[in-house]
Amino acid sequence: MKLRHLFYLGLGVAVLAISSLTAQQLLNHQTATTTINSDNSDNADFSLTQNQQTVHLKDFRGKLVLLYFGYASCPDVCPTSLALLGSVLKALSPAEAAQIQPMFISVDPARDHGNQLMDYARYFYPSFIGLTGTEQEIQLAARQYGAFYSKVASNSALGYTVDHSSNSYLIGKEGQLLTTFKHDASKADVLAGIRAALNH
Repeated sequence: MKLRHLFYLGLGVAVLAISSLTAQQLLNHQTATTTINSDNSDNADFSLTQNQQTVHLKDFRGKLVLLYFGYASCPDVCPTSLALLGSVLKALSPAEAAQIQPMFISVDPARDHGNQLMDYARYFYPSFIGLTGTEQEIQLAARQYGAFYSKVASNSALGYTVDHSSNSYLIGKEGQLLTTFKHDASKADVLAGIRAALNH
């Protein structure tokens, strides 16, 4: 009888340990996919340019802003990420999409500017806007969201490439960061995050 008691006690401890491990693994997976920022007090702003016109984040108050940092000559990561965001925006209803401003910030101002940058951004979705600025302006905007980038010398015809983070950022209607979508976030993840913000 005592042995049976010990057996069931040990079995219970094992089940508890496995349940705890499974829950932790699930939490780790969610964290790797999207990060929710519940602190809405940090309403950041930045100033960049499009065709020599100054554009501020605060110009889009009242809309959600879907933001991505990259550059038009990026061979793979940027097109893949922007295509995902474009497919998410196409999956929204017209009424939902009208409440969102997609924004591509180029971290390569020497090569990306003017109509060329806007055309690149709009290839992925018609309402995308392409922005850039001085190095200082871009760094300030990137730092606000934990994005990073670094120019890397290259033997290719381009002369250099730019290493950069590949997260997407959902910014609230008052300018606060709501969600950071990690590079491995799926279309369903991003769509759910946007709809949750729209319905909040």
